[in-house]
Amino acid sequence: MLEHVAIMFPLPFLARSMGLLSSKAISNTNSKGRRIWEGILSRLAIYREEVLLNLATLCFFLTIHSVAPYISQYAVELGATEAMIALLGPFFAASAMSFRLVSGILADRGWTQSLLASGAAISAIAQALYFISTNMETLYVGRFVQGVAVAIFIPASFQAAAIGNRERVISSLAWRNTVVGISFAVGPALGGYISQHLGYRALFAYSIALGAISAIFVLFIRDNRFARNVEREEKQQSNGAWFLSGNFLAALTSLLLYSSSYMCLTLFLPAYHKQAGLGVSIIAIYFTLMAGFNLLSRLTFRYMLKILSIEGTAMLGIALVSIGYLAISLDPLSTSIIYYGIPAGIGAGLAIPSLQVIAITGIPQGRRGLASAIYTAMFDLGNLVGPVIASALTNTYRDMISVGGYLTIASAAPIAMITARGTLIGRSLRQ
Repeated sequence: MLEHVAIMFPLPFLARSMGLLSSKAISNTNSKGRRIWEGILSRLAIYREEVLLNLATLCFFLTIHSVAPYISQYAVELGATEAMIALLGPFFAASAMSFRLVSGILADRGWTQSLLASGAAISAIAQALYFISTNMETLYVGRFVQGVAVAIFIPASFQAAAIGNRERVISSLAWRNTVVGISFAVGPALGGYISQHLGYRALFAYSIALGAISAIFVLFIRDNRFARNVEREEKQQSNGAWFLSGNFLAALTSLLLYSSSYMCLTLFLPAYHKQAGLGVSIIAIYFTLMAGFNLLSRLTFRYMLKILSIEGTAMLGIALVSIGYLAISLDPLSTSIIYYGIPAGIGAGLAIPSLQVIAITGIPQGRRGLASAIYTAMFDLGNLVGPVIASALTNTYRDMISVGGYLTIASAAPIAMITARGTLIGRSLRQ
């Protein structure tokens, strides 16, 4: 393409000297060359910003996934009880839920870049609070601040990916979920290595650096489609009761139940191992293996959609996660749990992107920032209610892990309902 453009510019001068082209024809040729060149530069600019945004998202999620599997173990080291451990999730979720909607509204109004930079910087502050904590009170404050960072950053990141038609959105969300999958795969391994060999404070210092790097990447993003006001572009489609859509509500409910089960596993399984004196090695291998297969399944997500419907892909993912979690609940202290991370990872890698596509693609462009905020708030609500429900129903870490497995099975019900509804509608239309 570049060679084509380079050749086009000298042609008018040669043609004029030979008397072959009129001035108007020469002008049209020059105009066409400029348009091609401008199109190339425009695509390169968008590609550059996508790369920077994905790198910023990668660093941001690494601050989360490197620390999350080990924060409860650090709390046990500080002398926390089971009830105190159970509050780590709610402190995080309460702040995240409080700020998500504001972040989504601001993203729809063109504040995406500012939200991304602020979220990354606040995440670094949260890691600094972990670093200086010597008691549970400071650790709770850090979790609260981390929730604010997540509430600000994540809706803005996914709002930027949700601009465009269905195919473009699926592609952008697939890449964004792949980046999240990479952080999910690499984070626990790095976090486990650092915490085991260098200590927890070294882990928190590493996460502080990642948060700062994420903010720097965002600052290099130039204003383009990430900063535009999509709400102004599609006013005519944005005023309906889109939040009552059956697919949107089903995806929200399913994600709520899944995130509740995942938080139960993330909080109580490491704490159970710490209580039993098993250290971090088995947990590190489990989360790393689960994350690795999560990433592999995210990479194949678009190809899976050529075989199954989006609803079918979601159901397959939830089924695999349920198998993995229930197997873990049978013997949480066994070294065999590392193998159960394989179906759990593959399932999550299929289920999460599927639920996101189900939730977002039917929403008007001008409301996708707010819709992304509501959708991702289900992670926070699940983080809030999952550990609380588990600790209210049972008294031991093992039983709390079992509750998480049952919640995963329940997460399949909403998707099964919209699948059945779609099947019935299809049959009635054929008749």
